[in-house]
Amino acid sequence: MGTRDLSTLEYIVLGACSLAPQSGYSITSSFEDGSYSWSASPGSVYPMLKRLEKQGFISGHLEMEYETRPKKVYSLTEEGGAILDEWLMGTPDMRPFWEQREIAQLRFQYMEKRLSYEQIMQWLKNYLDAVHYASQVEEVYTKPIQQAMADDASSYSLHSQLLMEGYIMEINTLRTWLELVKTRLQLAHAQKSD
Repeated sequence: MGTRDLSTLEYIVLGACSLAPQSGYSITSSFEDGSYSWSASPGSVYPMLKRLEKQGFISGHLEMEYETRPKKVYSLTEEGGAILDEWLMGTPDMRPFWEQREIAQLRFQYMEKRLSYEQIMQWLKNYLDAVHYASQVEEVYTKPIQQAMADDASSYSLHSQLLMEGYIMEINTLRTWLELVKTRLQLAHAQKSD
């Protein structure tokens, strides 16, 4: 059976199924807890679960929660695990930063249970390299603009100035978060090795 590219939301659903068996309700509820800006309605989650099951990435079975009302619970299959792992190892796109940072946080949550320490460290290195490169490219473009803004602030709207400063802050926030993950992961790994 040929497979199509999955959406980010579909990968997130596979990741959730990798942590524990999930029902449509539990997946929908997890998007409502406010931890992330992602949202998914039951009208999109249930058809997505059916598609993923049809493709063989998850398998569902009925679970009797109460004697009169069964619910369908989905678990990740081996094939689903393989494509999830491939997605987890990919370096997130660099834009938009806030969304990609959220995706990176979700990926890391799933990685902890699925990938080796070495694989996670490689992913962090690749992601930090991408952030460093984006930062260098951005610097080439923003430094002259920042200098022009400093020289003649009246020529640039306050919105333009704040937009550029916010963009630079996003890059720095992403870099800081990745460095924190790397440091904490190294510490946890060293403690396990002792």
